[in-house]
Amino acid sequence: MHIIENPNLRVGKKYCYACECKWNKQTHEYDKPRIAIGKLEGDPPSFVPNNYLARLLAADQSIYTETDRLVIETAVAKYGKEIFQLGDEKAGSVSNAEVIQKAKATFTGPSMIFGGITNRFGLDDMLQKAFGKDASRDIISLAWYLASEGAALSDSDAWLCYYDNPRGCAISSQDITRLLDAMNNDGIMTFYREWLASQQNDNDKVLYDLTSISWTGKGIDFAEWGHNRDKESLPQVNFALLCARSTAMPLFAWPLAGSISDTRTLQNTLQFLENLGYKPNCLMMDRGFSSQENITYMLEHGHTFLQALRVNADWIREIIDAGRLDRLNPDSMLVKKDKTYYVSTALCQWIVLKRTTRKQTVMDDVLVKICQGENNEKYEIDGKGLEIISQHMCRVHVLFCQDLVGKQWDKFMASLKDERQRLLSNETAMPKKEFAQYFKIEKVKYSRHRTVEFNIEKIEKHRNRYAGHICFITNDKTIPTAESALNEYSTRDYIEKDFDELKNDLDMKRIRVHTNA
Repeated sequence: MHIIENPNLRVGKKYCYACECKWNKQTHEYDKPRIAIGKLEGDPPSFVPNNYLARLLAADQSIYTETDRLVIETAVAKYGKEIFQLGDEKAGSVSNAEVIQKAKATFTGPSMIFGGITNRFGLDDMLQKAFGKDASRDIISLAWYLASEGAALSDSDAWLCYYDNPRGCAISSQDITRLLDAMNNDGIMTFYREWLASQQNDNDKVLYDLTSISWTGKGIDFAEWGHNRDKESLPQVNFALLCARSTAMPLFAWPLAGSISDTRTLQNTLQFLENLGYKPNCLMMDRGFSSQENITYMLEHGHTFLQALRVNADWIREIIDAGRLDRLNPDSMLVKKDKTYYVSTALCQWIVLKRTTRKQTVMDDVLVKICQGENNEKYEIDGKGLEIISQHMCRVHVLFCQDLVGKQWDKFMASLKDERQRLLSNETAMPKKEFAQYFKIEKVKYSRHRTVEFNIEKIEKHRNRYAGHICFITNDKTIPTAESALNEYSTRDYIEKDFDELKNDLDMKRIRVHTNA
């Protein structure tokens, strides 16, 4: 229940109503019954109860209905306990305020749990620095309510009245709206800076990933069409999430445009975190972030990482081919749960080049060289127009699992089939970079349409040589073997659980409760 104040310009007053939204199963809409409780008048405006509320305030609480109780609690939360005195004067009877105050029961269970968590992590101090004392008190109270009930903020009034919390009373719908409006980006970033500083742990690794949340309404600028992880034909909002590997504690969450790809977010996120004074000890990411640009950026900016790789680039295939004999050795066998892997590790130099063309065009390029020993080998490039900018040591771990061959092969073939359909439906479309070698595209002179055929030889080569492989690249000295890389990466299940919680809370099919803010 909440208060609505409707101004009447003709008489210069605001009339006040207690309103409650109820879902109508027949009309599939929200009914909004409202009860007049008084008006605001004077300068500054003060609340004056009408006859209905005055009689209610002076009545015996034993005859209250549930609606009567909600009306009084909401009015008190909005206008203060002074309305009891105003009700006495209007009704001409003895006040029932003291009776109601003494009869009220407050439950302390949630405050014992959530209060301990709040104090343990110092959340109240962080929120005070970010939003001020009064706002931080309200934010914590509403956070306790959300953690306890998981319902909409507009339904928090009764819970806040009956359960112990920092606010101590209900918060009207209008005050909640004002609170959310006051939580600007400056305050949010201040909180994140404090929170990340408190969670900095040099011995813990950090998981980073994106998820998409589908959206069926209007009013969110971030909602755009993109790769939908839930296979829903809807626009979406992407959410980036950073969490600690050992505890699954969320560290940073931020909305992004729905059309943005995984590879485009990483550098922006790392720059964002750097501005907040935070640098992850070791960043762990899935294959969606694997690009030469991202790996180069992390190496050149001193980030430690464990990155899963797509097996579609020439440089990683060269490393797979180079370690094939090592993986044929029975000593390379690694048994994990119900799967058997054959593993190899290559120490590599990640070489960043500057290439100058005949037209004096300067381009960045990357060369990956396998080291012959464990020494920090340096390479010199003999070539006109080539200049080495930097060299970085890293390890590439390769694991082959026969059980994954069929699954990866089916997924690969389905992707090729979808890509061919896309190329046939659009005459000007070009194949995606990772699929280009698997197609033969020709257009015969005077022909109306081009032909798009599969390159069977390349597809067969992929099946025979690269299906069933899992690859990682890392510069973390604590991950020296393929087994340690697999053990570390298997903990990514934590971030998926965090995503489940996040997506359940932000189910944006409930269009009535979401805006950009």
